[in-house]
Amino acid sequence: MEISPLEIQKQSFSKAFRGYSVDEVRAFLHMVSEEIEGLLKKLELLARENSMLREDVAENQEREGILKDTLLAAQKVSDDVRNNARREAELIIKDAELLSEKMISHAMSRIGELERVIQDMKIERKSVRNKVQTVLDTFQQVLALDVEQEANELPLTQLHRRIAAENGD
Repeated sequence: MEISPLEIQKQSFSKAFRGYSVDEVRAFLHMVSEEIEGLLKKLELLARENSMLREDVAENQEREGILKDTLLAAQKVSDDVRNNARREAELIIKDAELLSEKMISHAMSRIGELERVIQDMKIERKSVRNKVQTVLDTFQQVLALDVEQEANELPLTQLHRRIAAENGD
């Protein structure tokens, strides 16, 4: 049963012999009425405040939900970016490995070619050295023969006497 302050103020009691003082009862009822009126105003104020706080809590819970969803989405995007970066890094590493293998293969091929060229040049050097040695040997033989002929040559006067003696003169 709800009693309003106005009902308390207007409440009347029957009179009885040796009953309570009407003025004191009225004053007390007036005081109780004012107290209840104040409490009802406070209750109404607290109810409005409670309603506003509930709305704030609901808004905050909604924001919290949005924030959680945003954080989860950001985490997912972060994970996706990290995974994509890892995959891209793996591809770059594989490409680099393939390129390095090609470069190594090319270098090894080039080394083989250079070794063949060096070997051919060594053979050519040996061949040239042998030819030069042969030419030198030939020159030495020619020089030795020339020295021998020079030693066997007679002066012109002796050569002339020898030819004359052979001809009978």
